Parts: sequence; C-alpha cells; structure tokens
Amino acid sequence: MTKSAYWDELGIAWCAVHSPLDIVIPRLKARLRGESLLIGLYVTAGLLLGIASAGLGAFTLWMGWTREAWFFVTRGTALVAVSAIMIVASLQLLPVMASEQATALPDMIDLSIARAERLVRVVRLGFAACAVTTVLGLAGTAIRNYSGKPPAMSPIWALGVTAVLALGLFWYGRHLGRTRAKFRYLQTVMADATGGTH
Repeated sequence: MTKSAYWDELGIAWCAVHSPLDIVIPRLKARLRGESLLIGLYVTAGLLLGIASAGLGAFTLWMGWTREAWFFVTRGTALVAVSAIMIVASLQLLPVMASEQATALPDMIDLSIARAERLVRVVRLGFAACAVTTVLGLAGTAIRNYSGKPPAMSPIWALGVTAVLALGLFWYGRHLGRTRAKFRYLQTVMADATGGTH
C-alpha cells in the first residue's frame, strides 16, 4: 500500500482496514446525523432570509428608481444579488441534506465527500456575495459623495466586516478541502483493501 500524507497524520489507512466496523460505523453515522441537522437549519434559514432580503431589495430598488436616489438603487441591487446567491447556496445543499439512506460504510463515505464538495460550492458563492457587496457598496458610497450626501458611517467599517467574512470563508474552504481529500483517501484505501474499485 502506498503511503500518503494522511498516513502519518491520522493513521487513517490503518483505521480503514483494521478498525472494527461496529466502532467506525456508529461514529460516522452520528457525525452525518449532526451534519444533517446543521445543513437543514442552514437551508431553512438561507431560504427564508434570501426570500425576505430579495423582497426588501426589490422595494429598495423601486424606491431608489422612483425617487432618483441612485445610491438606493445600488443598495437594492446588492440586496437582490446577495439574496439570489443565498438562495442558490441553500439549494446546493438540498441533495445532501438527508443521511438516513447512507447505512453502509461506503455510502456514508460517499455522502461525506458529496457534502464537502457541495459546501465548497457554497463557500465559492460566499466569495461572490462578498465581491458583490464590496463593489456595489463602494459604488453607492461614490454616488452619495458625488451627490453631496456622504454616508454617516465610513465604508471602511463595511469593508472590514466583509474582509473578515471572506477570511473566514477562506479558512473554512481550506478545512473542507482537507476533509474531502481525507475521505477520498479513505475511499481509495477501502477499495484497495477489498480488492475492488469504488
């Protein structure tokens, strides 16, 4: 068996081949159930917040357009765009939300990999939301400054919050990438141990 970077770090190959299944399977099943609960909460909250924010964004757009307050137009556009991203991100997780059908160990590993891949997509959508917020937020500030009505709060604070969120997404994305790689390696080790291809 070829050594991997994960062998020394976790001994994951040894666990895959030699650990009793009555220990490994319940732990992974409990992990998947906990993840299902968190994903369900995220999907529900993401859809509700996305729909509510889209409505608020559409109203803000309408107000800005009818009153020719163009910074309101940029704000409404940002709200609608971020809401759409939030809804799409929530829908990305629907196919991997349930874990009841994954009863065999290979199925649970497949589900873990699929969840990590879907969450990586969500992280990328989060980066897109940060970019939209930054660009349209700066555009709105520029419009307000040009019209002689500068915002009461400096845009630096909003940029700082967005930067912190982007940094958090970056580190979470790295964690997801490592998790996906570990489960893929475990999948390969199990396939080699059973003499089959998964």
